[in-house]
Amino acid sequence: MKNNRPLFIAFVLLSLYCLAACTHTSTSKDVNIVKVKCENGLMVGQITDGVVSFKGIPFAKPPVGGLRWKAPQAPEPSDEEIDCLEYGYTALQYEWPTEPASYEPKSEDCLTLNIWEHENITSSKELKPVMVFFHGGAYGWGGTADPTYDGQQFAKAHDDVILVTCNYRLGIMAWADFSQIEGGEEYKDINLALRDHIAALKWIQKNIAAFGGDPDNVTIFGESAGAWSTTALVISPHSRGLFKRAIAQSGEVAPKDRKAAQEFASFIMASSGAKNMEELMAISGEEWMNLDREHMIADECCHIVADGDIIPEDFDKAIEDAARSGVELLIGSNSDEWNYFMEDSFGDTMEEKFSSWREDMDTMYDLAISETDEEGKAAIETLLAYEWDIVPEEYRSDKEVRDALAKSGLISELWRYEILDFADRFADAGGDTYVYLWKVPSSKDSMYKSAVHAIELAYIFNNLDDEQCSEYADQSVASKAQEAWINFAKAGNPSSKGNPWKKYNTDTRETMVIEKDEWECIPDPSKFERELLEKAYKDEPFHIW
Repeated sequence: MKNNRPLFIAFVLLSLYCLAACTHTSTSKDVNIVKVKCENGLMVGQITDGVVSFKGIPFAKPPVGGLRWKAPQAPEPSDEEIDCLEYGYTALQYEWPTEPASYEPKSEDCLTLNIWEHENITSSKELKPVMVFFHGGAYGWGGTADPTYDGQQFAKAHDDVILVTCNYRLGIMAWADFSQIEGGEEYKDINLALRDHIAALKWIQKNIAAFGGDPDNVTIFGESAGAWSTTALVISPHSRGLFKRAIAQSGEVAPKDRKAAQEFASFIMASSGAKNMEELMAISGEEWMNLDREHMIADECCHIVADGDIIPEDFDKAIEDAARSGVELLIGSNSDEWNYFMEDSFGDTMEEKFSSWREDMDTMYDLAISETDEEGKAAIETLLAYEWDIVPEEYRSDKEVRDALAKSGLISELWRYEILDFADRFADAGGDTYVYLWKVPSSKDSMYKSAVHAIELAYIFNNLDDEQCSEYADQSVASKAQEAWINFAKAGNPSSKGNPWKKYNTDTRETMVIEKDEWECIPDPSKFERELLEKAYKDEPFHIW
């Protein structure tokens, strides 16, 4: 026993060293287990095919019970082991065909994140850049369990960056201001989805180094509603220092006033039949999802609000302050965004979906026309005529389809105009800005084989078996896109080999046009459309959402 004591002491010291380094591995059957010590527990992940993953890591206390509709709370310090082998619960939402995560297990206890990294990173002494993704879904749907956001193939291809994806509260649980409701005086924290993002970023700052990530080199990125969040975090004073760069894919923040959040609360009250806060709190999560489905509550969601706290009331100054803070921005959109929403529309058949989609576009077109003067109406009509002329030949024979595609093209340009307005303001305030226009198409007939909303996600996440793009999927496009996004995350410049990318400014408007066979940075590719929309809306773009 005496002779074995030095060996025993050495074993103890080695164990303590492994715990201090926050990682160790063991093998159970065919699964390599990895454990990382974080402030709120010992996270248990796994190595699969050369990729280390941790799924369902809690980054805040569960927002349940007395924490429902409250700002997220930091998790308690803990040494307990937490299995992180499967995704955490998806946020409450009703099921929707184009949102795979909506069919996964759901709960109010949804504040979790996932981490993927190449196994080489675990043995590297150099901390790696971190990319943190916020999913889309119009703030009413979606979740990190969506296969599109799976980080396995991305991490397998790259040993120079760590990928994180985050869940957050949606719809009913995120955006209402109940402070005017009887008993709701304590429920003044709104923009809860944004607060959840900030809580996740704070957890990352405290813990990501244990996974080999550099807390001083964090890039946030998101698509659609995730891009709204990304640009909102760019201008939020509460997120300063939590990230260095931001990538906004097809979205920008367009905050409403607090009254909109109060009106949303009233709609929730009317839909639920509750008379006060106590009755609201008594409704279960399952009941809320049924009410959401029955009354389409998420569709009435107010989204981001200028609350004077998370989002400043002075929007222009907020952008200027963000640009001067040193945050760097990559932002852009897809050429045929709105064609995506045909398949996403209401209806059991494609004919019913087309009818619903076309009706929505007619409504939006009429609203767009009504929001301008006579000169603006003429400009909008000119743009519609142009869109009519550029409808692909194979869709021209059916007048209804051609008209729908022309209006869809116009609405896509309206959306791009909003996004460029944010880029303009940020660049004019001195912020380093890069802009792209994605033109690589979907292969689906229901999306008119065009560069629809969200099509780029399969390429960025390296999941090329995605049904939207599989027929046209090109690994070279995916590799270039990932290289550009990662290069930006590393050092603030998305230029890649053979594809120099110039900074954007309002004089030259240099934009990377991303096509299947060619990437080219050219000045002002949307000049014709932009100038017409400037005539229509002057200094205040028409907001789609």
